[in-house]
Amino acid sequence: MHRWILIVGAGVSASCQAPTASAPTVDVVFAVESDLGRPLRQVRVSVDGQAAGETDSNGLARSSVDGKPGKRFRVEHDCPEGHVAPSEPKFLRLRTFGPVGEPHSGALKITLRCKPEKRLAVFIIRAKNGAGLPVLLNGTSVAQTNPSGVAQFSALARPGTDFIVELDTASRSQLSPQRPTHLRTLPDADEIFVINQSFDLRKSPRRRGRQRARITKIE
Repeated sequence: MHRWILIVGAGVSASCQAPTASAPTVDVVFAVESDLGRPLRQVRVSVDGQAAGETDSNGLARSSVDGKPGKRFRVEHDCPEGHVAPSEPKFLRLRTFGPVGEPHSGALKITLRCKPEKRLAVFIIRAKNGAGLPVLLNGTSVAQTNPSGVAQFSALARPGTDFIVELDTASRSQLSPQRPTHLRTLPDADEIFVINQSFDLRKSPRRRGRQRARITKIE
């Protein structure tokens, strides 16, 4: 049985096997994803500068290449707006194992990535004893806790962005701590940040009423 192996690398070459008399055609499926399991449609793929197809709704583009053993192909793809392709191109190289000349069944698959330029950060605030507090993100007011002390908001940013989340207690001097802050860093993935903050209620000092002056009689 004629078995093919697809070898993918970034600019890596290797010695080629001797060409066969008749080079069979090999079917190749290109799968384009933003993240694992998230296909991208309408991405154009080219092989050695020639159009190889455009991905469908499942993120797949089907094509075929000359199956001469040892031949290397340059694979490139155009990422949609808001996504970026790896800086180095990929190279596809074919090798055969087993008897030569037997028909090949099935298609080889190569996965290509288009990483999102920005990631989604979702914040969930849970503030015990912190109802009605303004929430600041990097110094900008973005939300306010509800009567249960809960707030939710989101932001789009590049991976590696630092977020400073602050609960503004300026109008609630009886809360402790005052103006607590939390630092979160966005990874190279969408992320949900849950921030739990507990406040203590400080009792206001009791005001002493005006005392009547005592008159001492001296005899």
